[in-house]
Amino acid sequence: MKLQKVFGNTYFIKGGTNTGVYLFENNEALLIDPGLSGLRPKNMIKMFENEKIIPKYIVNTHEHEDHVGACTQIKHAYPEVEIMASENAKLFMERPELFSDFILGGRHNKFLTSKLFHRDLEKIHVDTIIDEGTLNKNNVDFKIINLKGHTLASVGILTKDNVLFVGDLLVSEDVLSKYDFLFLQDIEEYLKSLDRIKYLEFNSLVLGHGRKVLDKNEAILLMEKHRQAVYKYLNQIKQNLKVPMNIETLLRKIIKENELTYNYKEYYFFRASLVSCISYLADLDDIDYTLQDSDLLYYTKIK
Repeated sequence: MKLQKVFGNTYFIKGGTNTGVYLFENNEALLIDPGLSGLRPKNMIKMFENEKIIPKYIVNTHEHEDHVGACTQIKHAYPEVEIMASENAKLFMERPELFSDFILGGRHNKFLTSKLFHRDLEKIHVDTIIDEGTLNKNNVDFKIINLKGHTLASVGILTKDNVLFVGDLLVSEDVLSKYDFLFLQDIEEYLKSLDRIKYLEFNSLVLGHGRKVLDKNEAILLMEKHRQAVYKYLNQIKQNLKVPMNIETLLRKIIKENELTYNYKEYYFFRASLVSCISYLADLDDIDYTLQDSDLLYYTKIK
């Protein structure tokens, strides 16, 4: 395990979830998304000790376990570290069962919880809530950017080296080509977030999941492919709903038409994304619903 230099004082550690590292002149560090708990943070801590790096701050781009799970392990090794997240992320990080409740649409169960959470029972405590704007640490300014959509808690962070960390706003092109039904909580906010970073000044972009650091032109191309993926599914939904059907039937058709593979967790992620798409189309007044024979059916409106 080693630091991969992006530019200036900005680095990242490759992994299933990439961890951003900004090194201050005194060898203290700000970390971005420490990742899952377990072996990887243990190895990161060993690397920090060998390099005489002292983590002082952790910025979490959003609340999902594969990004935040290691916070407590790092806090144990460095008790003075300040854990930061948005207000909504703090809620879910400190009460992770709420995410399972949200995905299922009711109380969580062991089938989902066993696939979502891998950390020890000890909970994460968020020390500081961060908002969009300037974050100053060790006399260095970072920019916190609202990147809602994947979740309503999502933020990005731009370092003074013009390196942008976007969490799960974008996935790598190879991942997108295989899994283009993105897990999105709010379609409208997601599309706004794509526009927001398109016009943001940055030189390099680090994905939450992906081996390659992107320059701005590559990032813009990838953003457009994400936008196309969103509209692909919106159009499919409208086409399918020319015949009224319920959520489960529609989801089954979406999975079959796109040959999506899934397990218990991914089924509910797909379902949550589908509901988000339906809500977006309802807000646009493109679809409506009817109650028939003890069922709730959605359909595309004729305009």
